[in-house]
Amino acid sequence: MEKLEPPFNSYVLLKGRQALSRIRDPFHQALSSLRERVEHGVYGAGRPVVIVDEAQRLRLSTTPIREALAWLAGAGLVERAPMGGYVTLQLDPAAVRDRLGFRLHCLRLSLESAGPLPSALAADAGDERATLGRDLERLVQSSGSLALFDAFRRVTSLLAMLDGAEQRIFDDLDAEAANISALLAEADGEALRGALTLYHERRMEAAPLLVLEAAAAIRSPDDAPDGTP
Repeated sequence: MEKLEPPFNSYVLLKGRQALSRIRDPFHQALSSLRERVEHGVYGAGRPVVIVDEAQRLRLSTTPIREALAWLAGAGLVERAPMGGYVTLQLDPAAVRDRLGFRLHCLRLSLESAGPLPSALAADAGDERATLGRDLERLVQSSGSLALFDAFRRVTSLLAMLDGAEQRIFDDLDAEAANISALLAEADGEALRGALTLYHERRMEAAPLLVLEAAAAIRSPDDAPDGTP
């Protein structure tokens, strides 16, 4: 068997060590956990994220927690509280409608780009919605605009806390997702545009109900997605 030359081996080892260092880095550990909890609505809307509590939960000092929250504030996922600290974003129907409208605008701009539509991904068994999420990211990415892609991912993160409410209100989410992915696979731009418009507009109409359902189903820290106490 042919042996790899030392420079290549050294490069692979270096990249592996960098990746391992990133995983163990307290800041990235805090950022990953806090972002997931914010996006899944663990803290609720307009509620404080208590730095000391999060440090104890993750067994970290308060410094990486503060740094991670500052990063999330820069990304628009949390806000600085007037008296200090950080709070999650308020969830109200007007804000939900605005975010859905902006997300639809990002997708429409992507469809109007000159490039061909990306091929749809093979659907995950029983998880058509996750497949659709990746398909739409690839659609926006195909526009070639990094700014548009970044804006789309940010607004999608802001809407992620409504996922549970959507599942309880709409009973056809899997079929809806499968249909949109199928239109992408068929490269039917006009039909895809119409389906994406319906997807977002029905959520805009249901915004008050989505907000009420999300607020009523705020999960306790014991239900955290990362499994930490």
